[in-house]
Amino acid sequence: MRTATALLLCASALTLAAMELGKPSPALTIQGSGRPAMKLTEFRGKVVLLAFIHTTCPHCQQLTTTTLVPVAREYAPRGVQVVECAFNQGAGELVGAFAQQFQTPFRVGWTDYSTVMAYLGRSPNDQRPFFVPHLVFLDRQGNIQGDYAGESDFMKTPEPNIRKELDRLLKLPATAAVRK
Repeated sequence: MRTATALLLCASALTLAAMELGKPSPALTIQGSGRPAMKLTEFRGKVVLLAFIHTTCPHCQQLTTTTLVPVAREYAPRGVQVVECAFNQGAGELVGAFAQQFQTPFRVGWTDYSTVMAYLGRSPNDQRPFFVPHLVFLDRQGNIQGDYAGESDFMKTPEPNIRKELDRLLKLPATAAVRK
């Protein structure tokens, strides 16, 4: 009985920490490299793929070059905006070189760890591991329609999963339905 209760409590805690699908995205300002800061609200009317990354992470670098750059080029004419937000130590100094090295056709900026945790509904003191890249999908109205942690099954094959998610969001009517 204790084990079942403990499992329920853990599941409840994880549910509370996850972003609520279908709800408006929390406000987020991302600092730019040689550009003004950007706010997610700038992209209303577009489907947004927001990737939280570390500029020094090999997984993030690979996702950027093999998936996000080609996806951004292909989907931008269809109304998709890819945004990368770095939050590793020194990200402010590294973002410009990162964007240049990987030739990103989308905006790359940075913020701090506490801001990312707050955006994702996690406490900065949360001791659970946080793996990057971490992807969030917003519909055209700025509502959260997908939240995929770096360790999730979604990230095991990111390219087809990202394309499937973007195609789904592009087909949604103005009053978006939440994925269950």
